[in-house]
Amino acid sequence: MRLPLIINQISSQEQINNILELNKETIAYGLKLNKKEIMQIIEMRNQILKGYGRIELGTTVIDKLIKSFYNSPYIEQDMYMETLIEIQEIFYYMKNETEDKISDDELIDIIKDFFENHCKGSIELLQGREIESFARNQRIEYQKYDFYLGKDEF
Repeated sequence: MRLPLIINQISSQEQINNILELNKETIAYGLKLNKKEIMQIIEMRNQILKGYGRIELGTTVIDKLIKSFYNSPYIEQDMYMETLIEIQEIFYYMKNETEDKISDDELIDIIKDFFENHCKGSIELLQGREIESFARNQRIEYQKYDFYLGKDEF
């Protein structure tokens, strides 16, 4: 019996349906994902997760990213799927870089702020300048905390 395969297919269909439901909100902004695009987003998410050694069940993060970014004036239909994939990769990169010390919602808000206000919709600037700078600053803060924490132990 191929129960894991059947469960995975059902789960994938549920994930697709959940994201399709979000089209009801995004269509007002001229953005809509079809089933094939959603499958690509989910497949890329799975590859990204594997690459970062992460596990995630469901589409909670994808849903949150869509809900946070669909009203951006910098996202247009012709690049909607690609932009979501890029933002998704940035999200998981940052989860690793911040050692999961920042909640999903807070991290999405930070990424959205950089995307909207600092990068004016430029994924390249977001990935290169803002996110790298933020990640570097977070690592420095974590190192300071660890250093001072270690001093208290002596």
